[in-house]
Amino acid sequence: MNKQDIRNKIKVLRNSYSCDELSIKSLKIINAFYKKYSFLNIFLFYYPIENEVNTLPLIERLFAEDKKIYLPVVCGKDMIFKQFEGFDKLSTGKFGIYEPEGKILDVAPDIVCIPGVAFDESCNRIGYGGGYYDRYLAVENTIIKSAFAYEFQIIDKIETESFDKPVDEIFTENRIIIRRA
Repeated sequence: MNKQDIRNKIKVLRNSYSCDELSIKSLKIINAFYKKYSFLNIFLFYYPIENEVNTLPLIERLFAEDKKIYLPVVCGKDMIFKQFEGFDKLSTGKFGIYEPEGKILDVAPDIVCIPGVAFDESCNRIGYGGGYYDRYLAVENTIIKSAFAYEFQIIDKIETESFDKPVDEIFTENRIIIRRA
């Protein structure tokens, strides 16, 4: 299967679950992440769309603990991160995704949480096809790269191309998959 076929198949599968089922799975995923990484200070998250793992409770919790949270903002073919200053300070950006209005990230983040449509056991990912995270990670390659995925988004193998960037780990509702060096 090519990447677009995989995208289509996983999106249909993801949409077949009820909101309650995905909510329960999401909470398991973000709680495992929180348990492992709540000691960090500067987080890059994504605003969830299309039944992705829901990061909003995690963002709210860490923000309440005075952690620095940044969300992506699409600028042409690239992506920057701006500081999250509250849910009331978000506006609709490109692709209809909420974006923060805060200051641009100007310090090294501790960790980035990357969305995706599908992943494999080697921590390769298929995103939505725009290449935004691959381009960002080609430059910002020293930070911890985590991904959130439902277990059903993990497939046997993803055929990668030279520009595809793997993540370091994937949190699912059942486990944490660590990329082998």
